[in-house]
Amino acid sequence: MTEPDRLSAARAALHEALRGMFAALQSAAAVADPDHVAGWHPDRAWEHVPRQLVTPAGWVEVPTVHQAPDGASRAQSATFPVFVALDGEDQAQARMQDQVLAMGWDLLSAVKVNGLRVIVQTAGPGEVDVGGTTARGIVFSVQVGLMRTTWCSQSIVPVT
Repeated sequence: MTEPDRLSAARAALHEALRGMFAALQSAAAVADPDHVAGWHPDRAWEHVPRQLVTPAGWVEVPTVHQAPDGASRAQSATFPVFVALDGEDQAQARMQDQVLAMGWDLLSAVKVNGLRVIVQTAGPGEVDVGGTTARGIVFSVQVGLMRTTWCSQSIVPVT
């Protein structure tokens, strides 16, 4: 079995954090108000955009790969959009957006990839296309360090 490429490894780690957020929201629903966050099952957190979307749902989008220089050297990073689509009436959606923002920020910020903690750059409300219908949602931009630029040639994909 070959080692996953750096982007796939990053996607898998972000997906696990997203599943953790859905599980935590499901647990909170069981304690507080089962109708308020109904449907927050971890199976509704997808590693890729789902073929058919039933809200609430979350997924890790295709990243943008870019240079991210710091004080020591240039580094190559990827910024992944992480989407969470919500449903329900307006006030309930706004309350859920607050919970998703707070919980998602904490859980995604705790992810480590390649031995480095990821950086949640931004998180905020957005409209999410759910197959022809637009739903409210939250979009996180999560920067993942992939590698430092060195004199030696490096690859995102492991050499087999």
